Formats: sequence, C-alpha cells, structure tokens
Amino acid sequence: MTQKVPQKFLAYDLGGTKVAVGVVTSKGKVLEEHREPVVIQQGKTAVIAQLAALGKRLLEEHPEIRAVGMASAGPLDPATGELLDPTNFASPKGHWGRTPIARLLGAKLRRKVHLENDAAAAILAEHWVGAAKGCDNAMILTLGTGLGTGIISNGELLRAGRGLHPEAGHLILREGDASAPCGCGNLGCAEAYLSGRNFSRRARVAFGKSDLSAKDLAELARKRDPRAVAAFDEYALLMATAIHNYAVIYAPELVVFTGSFAAASDLFLKATREHLKKMLARRRVGVDLLPKLVVSKLDNQAGLIGGAFVALRASK
Repeated sequence: MTQKVPQKFLAYDLGGTKVAVGVVTSKGKVLEEHREPVVIQQGKTAVIAQLAALGKRLLEEHPEIRAVGMASAGPLDPATGELLDPTNFASPKGHWGRTPIARLLGAKLRRKVHLENDAAAAILAEHWVGAAKGCDNAMILTLGTGLGTGIISNGELLRAGRGLHPEAGHLILREGDASAPCGCGNLGCAEAYLSGRNFSRRARVAFGKSDLSAKDLAELARKRDPRAVAAFDEYALLMATAIHNYAVIYAPELVVFTGSFAAASDLFLKATREHLKKMLARRRVGVDLLPKLVVSKLDNQAGLIGGAFVALRASK
C-alpha cells in the first residue's frame, strides 16, 4: 500500500521587523524557509511587492502548491483577509488603514491566500505539532516587535467579538506611564514593556545609550551588569502581572513563549514563575489557575507552521 504524499503549502509570517516565507507540509514540517528584514519603511505597496517576489520564487520551485497561508501582526480580520491598520506597520509613508492583503497578494501569486493573526497562527501550530499538543487550554505570547497573544480555549481557537482577534497585548499595566508609549497610541500597554523592541527601547533610556539591542542587553545581564539585571527583574514582574491578568480571564493551563526575545527567557522566566505563584496564591484552590510556563521548541517557526495550518484547514 503506497503512503499518501503530504501536501505542500506556501506560508508567510509577517511582522513589523522581519518576514519569513516557507514551504510547509500537511504534517507540519518546514521543507524550506527564507527570512529577511521587511521593508516596512517603504510603505505597504513595497511590502506587498516584497511578499509577492518571495512567494513567486518558492512557487517556481514547488508549482504543485495550491494554497497559501499568512500569519501577520494585527489587528486584522481573518474572515475578510484584511489588515486593520496594523499597530507596528506605520512608516514615513503613512498608516496602512484597511488593507485587503489576502486579495492583493493572492492576485499576484494566483493562489488563494488565507490570513490569520500571527499569534493565533502560532498557538494553532503549537496545538498541532508543538508544546501545546494535547492541551485544550493554552496561550502563546509572541515576543518580538510586538506582544502577540493567541489562545486555545476548550480545544478551539478563541475569537473576540465580531470575529476579531483578542489583542490582549494591549491590556494596560501602568496607565499613563510616559516611559512606555505603545504603537496603538496608549501609554503603559503590556506590549509597551514586554515586546523585545520595547524592552530594549526602555533600557536604552536607562543606560543613556542609543545603540543597545535586546541581544546586547541579554549579554550584559548574563555578565551581571546591574542595570541590565534590574531591567530584566522589572521585565519578569511585569510579565507575571500580564500573565496573572490572562490567567484570570482565559484560564490557560499552559503558556508558551515564542519569538526572537524568547531566547532571553533564562533571564526572566524563573522570576516570572515566582512572582506569578504569589499573585495567584488564592486562585489555586478548587481549580488551579497557575499555568505552566514553557518556551516553544519550534525554532521560531510557530508563525510559519501556523500559517500553513490555516491554509490546510481552509482547503479541507
């Protein structure tokens, strides 16, 4: 009996800093992947042209691909395939407004494009082939340019009202905090502290240096630089505060960290767990609301694999 050959899907993972495009099978295996900086500063027309060029290159090598899945930073509407003025996509060329990216990119690729929020795609990937496999109540935090949140509740991807994605990265932790401006226009959002980009931005102010990256700060903290250690201590407390809020709203049994800044988890995860135990001490009787905290093992490919899953699910 011949074994059925897995289908292939073209998948995108679009963020405010980078874009990944790859070929992923219906078993969740990444066959080929390319990453590069996204040309956000050149505006949305240039970004869509960049996405099309990357996709066409892979479609030439894999012409049997018929469906495309895109995981993107939001806000967005997966039902209509529209980006809704994405928080971290503004540039000197202006804001994006409502952009029917699935239709525009699909016309260039001559394939149907299925759009999903990047964090929603990431938790779908983890539930499919990753750390949340077999767990029906799980949440993912994507730590990159922004703070993405995706939730599986009772075995299903959780949507907000009107079919939108729950943008829980914009729950406010410290209202009016001028040190933490968020791309959404507010001050003190969780994203304004916990995304890799915003963590390094705030730390640069404390250090009085304009050239420190998140990676630089992690290296300094591992060398026990007191200011870097203090920055990660604050980060751990704020992360625990955010997860406490998520726990009492969504009750995840598992929280998965992914994204480029998750590589610094050795500097904040232990302290985050300790803070969270104290914050949820009275919430552990009856139903224990303390979630397990883990780092993704999908090699920062959760968004890409999730994009493929969205295309796979839509093609059934």
